[in-house]
Amino acid sequence: MEVHSTHSKQFLRQKEQCLSGVDLSRKGSVDAPILELVNFINSQCDCFTTSSCSGRIIVVDNTDDKGEVQKQGCQWLYVTHEEPCFSTIQASLRSMTGSAVFKFEPMVMHIQVRTLQLAQRLHAAAVASGFRNSGITIGGKGKIIVAVRSTHSLEAPLSCGGELLVTDAYIRHLALCANKKMLENLARIARFFDNFKTLVENPLERDSKKKTNKKDRKQDPALTKLPSESVKTASVDRNMDSGFSSDHSSGKDSGGMEECFDSLLFEET
Repeated sequence: MEVHSTHSKQFLRQKEQCLSGVDLSRKGSVDAPILELVNFINSQCDCFTTSSCSGRIIVVDNTDDKGEVQKQGCQWLYVTHEEPCFSTIQASLRSMTGSAVFKFEPMVMHIQVRTLQLAQRLHAAAVASGFRNSGITIGGKGKIIVAVRSTHSLEAPLSCGGELLVTDAYIRHLALCANKKMLENLARIARFFDNFKTLVENPLERDSKKKTNKKDRKQDPALTKLPSESVKTASVDRNMDSGFSSDHSSGKDSGGMEECFDSLLFEET
């Protein structure tokens, strides 16, 4: 009981320190498309956001000889969290001197939670919303972080050694593709917000349903004799029927449900 109390006090202290600290992001504030979501998460007793980005379209200029895009040392020529503007992108490339890269990055959000049970349910909500690359990290001191993320991204080189390698028509095409991805990203954010509200509003109902399912399985001897493949399929079906609004879009990021069952990671901090 004392250990639980200590952990609870530590969590509240970490939450207070995080939310009262200085925003160290490049922008210095929460992105408008996820401001309401972030505020709602932080208003809950058992969780808070440690970092977030609503998704962005950027053009970065990297002068590294290896041609690798670096977060540190690269120049941001263009950035938006909304619909891209072709003429502004075109104008930004006039100042590039190295290897410019056009990128779309989907929403990423890290949420610290009080319990592993909440982390698992939050992870299920994220996966159902389309953020299928989400995961759970447990630090050495028991800090539990849920990373809400997806692989719904886009990256294309535009120049090398200061020389533009593509046409204006291609840049315009990239902008259109990125905008489609941004719209899908915003739709997933909206689904996640709805699913998070469902999680908050109906915690006991879902927990009791899981306990009932486990009890029924123990009482029914026929269920214990299912072939291994059938058991695996049934397990996936139960995860999909979690009461959350689901994303049924196609594509690389929409498959790979197996990733979700391997996403419980452990690291020392």
